Amino acid sequence: MTRWECYRCGNIFEGEKTPDECPNCHYSLTFWIEASEAKVPMVRNFVKTDPLMIDANESVLKAAQMMREKGAGNILVLINGEPKGILTERDVLYRIAADDLFASSIPVRKIMTTPMISVEADTPLSDGVKLMAKYRIRTLFVTDNGRPLGLLNMRSIVGDQFRVAKNLES
Repeated sequence: MTRWECYRCGNIFEGEKTPDECPNCHYSLTFWIEASEAKVPMVRNFVKTDPLMIDANESVLKAAQMMREKGAGNILVLINGEPKGILTERDVLYRIAADDLFASSIPVRKIMTTPMISVEADTPLSDGVKLMAKYRIRTLFVTDNGRPLGLLNMRSIVGDQFRVAKNLES
């Protein structure tokens, strides 16, 4: 049996043949839209696939300058070219500024968050957010079939919701 949606009121009708009139709004319909199931948002749709990257031996100062220049809240940390940690604004604030340390003399590897909590790209977004809550973090490392894809953070999730809301107002 096929599910059909009235394009006027959104009523769902199930049947092999569509009626001439919507049973809900009684609008005379010349065509129906085949109804689809609501899609669950996936991590893949919110991931930032081009994160900033820095070598673990670079200074925290350089990382902070890169984040400021690009307007980013985090940076992926590489060791021998492989992603091994994440450095966030909070890391810099809590581990450098709050202790009045010199960012130019401390390598990123000393304060990066590692090991990274990761999630597969095809994970439902709600499960990704639950992971963030469980580990009290704001950024997840995202993989696609085990290969690095990018970062998911609260900013990318909320930012997308702002865009959706803005488009609804238009």
